[in-house]
Amino acid sequence: MTNRNPLYLLLTIVVLLSSLAPFTSCNKSKDDDDSYTYSTSTQTTLVRAFGLQADAEVLASLDSVHFTIDYEKGLIYNADSLPVGTDISGLKVTVEFLNTVSSAVFNITGATSQADTTIEYTPAMSKKLDFTGKTVLTVTSQDKSQVKDYEIKVLVHKVNPDLLVWPQEWRRDLPGYQSDAIGHKAVKQADELYRIMVYDGQECELLTASSPNQGTWDRQIIDLPFVPKVASFTAADEALFILAQDGTLYTSVNGMDWTSCGVTWHSVLGAYDGRLLGIMAGTDGIYYHDEYPRSDGFICSLVEDGFPVSHSSSMIQTDNTWTVNQQAMIVGGYDSEGNLLSDVWGYDGIRWGKINNSHSHSLPALADATLFSYYTYKALPGVRRYGRQQTWFVMGGRQADGTLNGNIYLSNTQGIVWAKADSTIAQPDNMPKFYGAQAFVNFETLTASSANNMPRRIQSPVTSWECPFIYLMGGYNDQGALLPYTWRGVYNRMTNYPVY
Repeated sequence: MTNRNPLYLLLTIVVLLSSLAPFTSCNKSKDDDDSYTYSTSTQTTLVRAFGLQADAEVLASLDSVHFTIDYEKGLIYNADSLPVGTDISGLKVTVEFLNTVSSAVFNITGATSQADTTIEYTPAMSKKLDFTGKTVLTVTSQDKSQVKDYEIKVLVHKVNPDLLVWPQEWRRDLPGYQSDAIGHKAVKQADELYRIMVYDGQECELLTASSPNQGTWDRQIIDLPFVPKVASFTAADEALFILAQDGTLYTSVNGMDWTSCGVTWHSVLGAYDGRLLGIMAGTDGIYYHDEYPRSDGFICSLVEDGFPVSHSSSMIQTDNTWTVNQQAMIVGGYDSEGNLLSDVWGYDGIRWGKINNSHSHSLPALADATLFSYYTYKALPGVRRYGRQQTWFVMGGRQADGTLNGNIYLSNTQGIVWAKADSTIAQPDNMPKFYGAQAFVNFETLTASSANNMPRRIQSPVTSWECPFIYLMGGYNDQGALLPYTWRGVYNRMTNYPVY
């Protein structure tokens, strides 16, 4: 009963031997096998991800800092530098590899708190690394045929990137300024800047340039047939406007030849969609909204209670996320009762409306303040990245007690909520307090030396980018004297290499 068929036994032995063949061949020495081939693929030493472990004592969200891996250059770095003063002398790291590796060793030299040493990386490694010196990660492939070095740079800003700076060395004399200048106003029309400078004796000059940082402006004497209210000088799409002292509105297409518009106004608010918006004074102290030229069906309407009829900021026109049309905005000024206002008014192309209804988050009452649109940055949720946001700035202006405002006020909510800027965005002590200055934002190309340029998160390094600078021109001091300066400011982060 127990006898086996000899053929069955033979087949069984053959099957067993064939199944063991792969295992016996694996035990063969590499030196005895001429067919063995070492791997030459760079993928065998590729670092797939590098990061820092969370450590709130060092920096919040430290584990969300993004590191770029440049295999060709053997470089791992955080394109968005850490804040000024961040302690990088003791950081835990996490490394991921595309394939299993034989070893990964950190070589640390020249660090401030850690002696020159080598530390082998393992997923469970708890040892901290000092990145103040030079740190090189040496990766060896599993078959030990490939070795790759990665220099690791944990970059920290040398200056605070969130400072708004106005370097003294950037300040320039107001173009065309002479000691007998008593008034000044600059406006922008398309790609051209126009400035009217009034001198003692009512002599006037027109200065033009294509950029606020242009060194020499073209200058021409203007023979005005009237005495101008220089603060009313305004540019619309295709014409310039200014009021005479008697309130007559004049217009010009070139700034040299002026003709009467045939209307008399109390003040000019600004230009919107090719139309000039202004305030017309009626009898018995009644004021009306007017425009020039008047559109079809336009009827002058009474100004709203509390609306500024004079000395508001220059009007700016920007996109609004909540309206179809662009929104124009003015701040401060005096109403028809002579009250100094802290209100912000907006215009959508049809009607005016008060924007900032919450006076707990409002501006101080100001006359002749400077309003302009610029940018700040906010931290993006969940990661150590920062996003640019449009921000409305208010600087300067005369306060109710006659003193001048030296604070900067910001709004990131289309002018609804305002707050006094902190010390990172403050008017510098060496900048005189002022009222009636003009602000222009000018985009300028910054370039970086290719030798010093750190590659970004793109295939080719960024060597140039557009940076917006603020130009603050003119204004008056508390004695009413013209300030003969042009100040140039910038948010530090915008001068850093862009991060993509």
